[in-house]
Parts: sequence; C-alpha cells; structure tokens
Amino acid sequence: MDFLNNRLKEIIKELLANEEPVTSGYLSKVLAVTSRTIRNDISALNHELKKIGVKIDAQRGIGYFIQPTPDKKIRELIEELFQLNQPSEAQTLPILPEERVLYILKNIIMADDFITIEQLARELFVSKSTVDNDLKQVEKLLSKFDVSIYKKPNYGIKIAGNEMNIRFCLSDCLANIKNEQTKTVENNNHFLAEGIDIDLIENITKQHIQQLPFNIAEMPLNNLIMHIAIGIQRIKKGKNVELDKLELNHLEEEKEYVVASNIVKSLEREFSINIPDEEIAYITIHLLGAKRFRDGNILRDDFIELIGKSNYQLVIDILEEINTVYRIDLMDDKELIYGLGLHLRSAMNRMRYKMNLRNPMLKEIKKNYPFAFELAVVASDIILREHQMKINEDEIGYIAVHLAAAIESIKNKKKRKVRRVAIVCASGMGTAKLLAASIEGEFPGLNIVGTYPSYSLKDIENQDVDLILSTVPVKEERTIPILHINALLTEKDVDMVNNYISRRFLNDDQEKSFEKLRNLFSEELFFPEIEEEEPAAIIKSLASALNRKGYVDDSYLDSVLEREDISPTSIGNLVAIPHPVKQNALDSCIAIGILKKPVQWGGNHVQLVFLLALNEKDKEEFSTLFDRLWKVVHNKNLVEEFCKTSSFTVVMTKLGKIK
Repeated sequence: MDFLNNRLKEIIKELLANEEPVTSGYLSKVLAVTSRTIRNDISALNHELKKIGVKIDAQRGIGYFIQPTPDKKIRELIEELFQLNQPSEAQTLPILPEERVLYILKNIIMADDFITIEQLARELFVSKSTVDNDLKQVEKLLSKFDVSIYKKPNYGIKIAGNEMNIRFCLSDCLANIKNEQTKTVENNNHFLAEGIDIDLIENITKQHIQQLPFNIAEMPLNNLIMHIAIGIQRIKKGKNVELDKLELNHLEEEKEYVVASNIVKSLEREFSINIPDEEIAYITIHLLGAKRFRDGNILRDDFIELIGKSNYQLVIDILEEINTVYRIDLMDDKELIYGLGLHLRSAMNRMRYKMNLRNPMLKEIKKNYPFAFELAVVASDIILREHQMKINEDEIGYIAVHLAAAIESIKNKKKRKVRRVAIVCASGMGTAKLLAASIEGEFPGLNIVGTYPSYSLKDIENQDVDLILSTVPVKEERTIPILHINALLTEKDVDMVNNYISRRFLNDDQEKSFEKLRNLFSEELFFPEIEEEEPAAIIKSLASALNRKGYVDDSYLDSVLEREDISPTSIGNLVAIPHPVKQNALDSCIAIGILKKPVQWGGNHVQLVFLLALNEKDKEEFSTLFDRLWKVVHNKNLVEEFCKTSSFTVVMTKLGKIK
C-alpha cells in the first residue's frame, strides 16, 4: 500500500484496540466525519486487508469487527501491512492541521536563515493560504516560550527570541513529534543532529552523572541527551545561550554545575568545539530539572535536607489542603513526602526555567487514576497560590502518580506473606512507586523489596529476590526470572503475573457504590439536545440550571471554570466530566447534558457531559463515585446509546444494568 492517511490508520487502530464491535456512529463522531465517509474508509481498508486474508465485517445494529478475530499473528500482519509502527517517509508527510503545525515549527527553528511560505507550501503539498492559517497556530505555540516569528518582505520568516527559549521550544516540538510517532529520541536524529554521535553524548553523560548523589530516571536522561545534541547543533551554527551574570552565579553554586562542567569538558574534547560557560549553566538547568530516581526502598534520615526545606513545606501544605478538601489524611506517609518532595525539587526548577517535561502516560493516568489526578489538581492550585507558578497537565500527571501510589498503599495496609519482588521502571520514582502499590493491591502476598532503574539489574541480582517485574524489555538471560509489564498495570499484566505465581485475588463487590452513583441523577437535571458549541457555554448552561434548582450557589460556576482552565475535563470516548476545584455544593447531584453534535473540548470530541457537584457530607465518597462514573463512561456502546436518546428513563435503565 503506497499511502494510508491518518484517518484510516485511526480506524484500524480503534478496531484492533476494542474486543467488542465498534459502530460507524462512534467512529464518525470520534473522527469528525460522516457515517458515509466511514463506510467508504472501511471499503478502502478491506481492499488492502484481503491481501492477508482478513476483512472488516459488519453486523447491523452491532458494529464493525475484524474477521477472523485478531490473534497475535493476525495483529502483526495488519501492523506490517499498514506499517502502523514504522511509517515510511511518505506516510509521515503531515496531513492533519496539528501535524502540519509541528512540521512548520520544527522547520522554522532548524532553518539557518529565512524560510518562505511558498517553500513550506511546496513541501506540504498545500496552498499558501493553508500555511498562513497553520502559522497562526505556530505563533500560539511559540508564544508559550516567549518566542515569535519575524517576517521580512521578499525574504520570508524566521524564528526570533531568546536562544534558551528557542531550544526549549524545539525540544517540546520534538517531544510532540516523538509522541505522535511513538519514536525514541534516536529516531529524530536525521533532522535533529546530523553528523553528531548521539551514542557518544549518551556515554559521556552517563559517565559523569554518576557523580550526583541521586539517579536520574531514563526518560529525563534521554531528554537531557537530546538537549545536549540540540545544543551542539546550535553552537555549531553560532547560536549560543545567554544568561545574565546574577543567574549564572546562582547556578554555579549548585552541585549539578560541577557535573555539567565535566560533561562540557568531555564534549569539547570529543567534538573539537569550544563551549561557552553559559552552555554549562544550560546543562545545569536540565540536571536541576531532571526527575530523580531513588534506588531501593530506604527512607533517608536527611531527606528534608535532600529535598530542601521549602519543597518539604510545599508538600506539607499540599497534603493539608488535600485533607481539608477531600478528608484524606496522608500526613504520616513519609515515603510520599520524600518521593513527592524529591519530585517537586526537580519540577519547581523546570517551571522556573519554563522547561516542559512531556508526560507520555498522561492519558493513561487521567483514565486509570482520575481521583489521584484531582488531588494533583489541588496540588497545582497550592503551587500557583504560593509560588505564582502555573503548571501544565504533564506536571500534574507526574504529581498524580505519587498521590495514586499513596492512596493504593492505604488500601493495602495489612500483613502479607513474603514473596520478594523487585520493580524495574524507566519512568521515574513516582511511576515506580505507583506501579509497586498497584502490584501490592493486586497481589497482597507479594513483598516489594524496592524500585530500581533498569541499569541497576546487576545490583538486584545480588539481593534475595524471587522475581523482577520490569517495564523495560530485557533480552539477555538473567539469574532471576523477569516479567515485562507496563508502567501503568493493565489487566493483561495482572493475568500474566497471576499465571506465574498461581494466585488470584477477587475485587470487592461494587454494587453498593454504583447504587450511590445512580441516586445522584434526576430527571430535572437531564438536558438532551444542547445546542451550545463551546465548552464554557455548555458548562454555564448546565451550572445555571443547578443554581436555579438550588443545588449550588453563585460561586459554583466560577470554581468549575477554574478547574477547567487547569486541565480540560474531557476524557475521550465523547465524554467530559466538568466539576469544581472544591466540592462545596448545597446538595450532591450530577447533571447530564447531551449535545446535538460533538464539539471540540480539550483536544477531544465530546457529546456527553456529566456536570458533577458534591456536598460537604459526600467529600469522603468522591474517590469512589469518581471511579464508578469513570467505569460507566468508558463503555463505548453505552456512551453511544446515551448520545442517541432523549429519554431519562432509558438512561437510568441502562445505568441500572451496570455491575
């Protein structure tokens, strides 16, 4: 197949991802096209699938599904046929507006001089007017980094701004591209660092960071390597970072500056270039902002000194606010205080220098740990209030994994039989702790002896460990058995570990909590066929109804919009669940809004809205209610049926069947 556009790829991915049939109505809403277009797309896909003896079948009223049912071999054949994992150069040509925006952004930054709109239009096979429209979005992205586009008649356009901000912007652009293509940093080398030995940079960096009193998680380590490669490329073009003397003196006092200096000396020797002192400070900033990974499971006596008194106090303020808002007391969890404090030490530096550490697990965190994400939103509010720093969703997600691990641990506090297991994780300490807590919750008989980065495998083998659970594939043979699992534990992971240890544990009965959830709905708060097309207008419409009927006071709407501004509450699957920052409704309820047609809401299409309001007395049940509502709205067939109906009775009947 010479070319497969992104929409067709999304359709085949949806069909592979769902064990149940997927309707044309759902696909058309998610992809923002008509059902007729979906039918034509299915026909185009079947034309290719017949080459491998597979087809997309349909059953009226049920939906589309792949025949025969995809096993591992069929999945591999489909992925190879459509090159889902390894797109060719032709297939990586930007098609969607957001893809074109990233392409233009990357090319403007990497250009040595002016670049013309005509040149971009030719490369993208689009009109000049299309590029002009895309440039408006490019300028919005650049403005986040205090960078702009300089336009000169008869010459074209070029990037303008502080060199450090330009590099941060380029790094963010590359992270977006990497996220879209699920590639590693090395796959971007063809335009990132032509002629630069990435492996050499990696070896130099790893050698010198061993001088630090902590380990750096692998993803931020890869980001650091990418930033160094960007720096070398920019230095060769005469583009150097500039810092004022005061800032430079401040950074020179950090222990990370010594390590950065040694890295630069090695780079100068190996690449035969002169690197200014400001570049040492640039690398120092990245070391300060890198996520820490603490080996083992030992809480140090000097942990307050290690994380810093101000960061320690910030964690205490966050936990006190969480206790006030949701009545969850985490103040005695020293592991959480240390882990979150260590994370915030890095995060506060990233925010201070406007660095963006992309969170590749953000969607999964919001989906699998919605309540922990809400607690992290409370944390972000404290950071904004005390330090005047507004943090983005990626950072909120990282805070959420620390809090999710603590919440899971609360559920698992009982005596366990000992079976010694080590956790290996590349994503950082917070994710590792969450993974460890999730495993303890699923397997109460296991004893987690520690969480480690992958390069510590040899150290683990010297300990008394029965099994290693690793998020990083390990190819070579080891003395201790290793199972490869996901950073966020999936059902398949649970089954695999169950099969290995021959032990199963049942979940608690959830019917009682579902009954509580159903009682929050009422016909007077059911609003089908809403015509508003903007999220804020939809929220105002529903919140006004709650206010008129006496469920909430006048401050409720502002609190919901404030929460929406922190992080959009659209969760995929055509659903949004807006709610206030603090639960202070006069009476608990959930309003249901069904839109006439899907709208864009925080990067997702939304047609079904649940506006949540909880009273003070129900604060302690927020976590359970939120989790149960999440289970409801991630049922694709159920959501589609809700979107089609204008009957409250039908909705409640469907909810009544949820177990």
